[in-house]
Amino acid sequence: MSSLAVAGYEMRRLLRDRALLGLLVLLGALASYAAWNGRAWVDQRMAAIGLLAAEEHQMLARARSFVGTAPSVLPRVQPVLPPRPMAAVSVGQADAYPFTADVVALGDATTLFKRVWADIGSPTARAAGPFDLAFVIVFLLPPVVLATSYDLWSRERERGIDAMVLSQPVALGRLLAVKALTRGMIVLLPATTIVLAAAAWAGARAPLGLACLALIVLSYGAFWLAVSVLIGLRARRSTEAAIAAGAIWLLLVVMAPSLTLAGIDLLAPAPSDLRFSTEIKARLTTLAERQRLHRAAHPTPVRSPAPTLPDQLRDSYADLLATDRALAPLLAEHRRAQDAHRQVMDRARLLLPSVAAQDALDRLAGADADHALAFQDQVTVFWQQRRRLHQAYLDRDAPQTLAEYDTLPRFAFHDPPGPLRRGLLADLAALCGAIGLLLVAAWAMRGQSTTP
Repeated sequence: MSSLAVAGYEMRRLLRDRALLGLLVLLGALASYAAWNGRAWVDQRMAAIGLLAAEEHQMLARARSFVGTAPSVLPRVQPVLPPRPMAAVSVGQADAYPFTADVVALGDATTLFKRVWADIGSPTARAAGPFDLAFVIVFLLPPVVLATSYDLWSRERERGIDAMVLSQPVALGRLLAVKALTRGMIVLLPATTIVLAAAAWAGARAPLGLACLALIVLSYGAFWLAVSVLIGLRARRSTEAAIAAGAIWLLLVVMAPSLTLAGIDLLAPAPSDLRFSTEIKARLTTLAERQRLHRAAHPTPVRSPAPTLPDQLRDSYADLLATDRALAPLLAEHRRAQDAHRQVMDRARLLLPSVAAQDALDRLAGADADHALAFQDQVTVFWQQRRRLHQAYLDRDAPQTLAEYDTLPRFAFHDPPGPLRRGLLADLAALCGAIGLLLVAAWAMRGQSTTP
């Protein structure tokens, strides 16, 4: 019995099953709805960015009339994080982080993202995200793969023809490999095509991004195909195989991520934002009172001749810098605690294939935490640059000119080119590693399937 004969038989048997067509049609309908949701989310985000840009343009135009009357005119700006070309694929954690900032040059670092994030939305709902293509891939693709491949070997056992099949000149390992690859080709190739078509219709048309999306879908589907092989080697009846497939899907996709997250929150909890906010407010109040008393006890001497820019402005700026220095240890400690919690979660994701696939899709779409934090870091650098401009005007003792105002730096988010980044490659490597472990386990168990 040749491999081509086995593949041809499996192909004919699977194509005669009308359930396959029904599953693919259902997957296509759900993928279309998910793509519509993703496209609507991107359109909504772009509309919000357009409104912010128009508001900032009007503010710049109004503030121009005040140039020369103050040491510096640095109007409030709102940098934005634009969606990536593949943003419609996954909303991910994009709603759990601010996509804009409130940059006031003479404000403090704690207010950069505070005002734009003062909403009453549920953080759990924001983190879960809408029904997008990533949900279809991570949650709904595995049942399609399992439904068409769970009975790789159990059907032959039920019919009592397993011994007759193995009496042919074909090894069990090669037989199951050919059967699994044939079913995977019939199921995964159309499913991948459906996902790519839905993503392209939603606006995610970057060629490299689509190629990376196809790689993620095929890798994740191959993992569940390997699960089917393992089930086929253990289950002796199709009913047992179906129950085992459903239980494994429930465990790996639904329960394990939730239990892992709960365990991480217990062992390495994230720092309390409420406590941090309370400490910041208390520290700011103490610093303001201390600075007021210091200025009252040690007034700045009056210079003669008087400078062009009053020394009171320099005193105020010095107080701002002193406040920044006093808050820096508290901010750094909070950031270290957040990074430690996030690092544990990043390591844990590599142990769960479903989480690794979700993270890969998030990174492809730019909806991951690292992308949002990179935006926050760049906004902080931009805020510091604008503050240094104010200091430069004070140091030279001359107010800002119209030419300097018209050439004020603008914020532009710098995103590394290309979809294949280190985190995404790590997710793909984790999926490949999980597939390899399952295949090794299947190879070790192949002898058990030949015994009654």
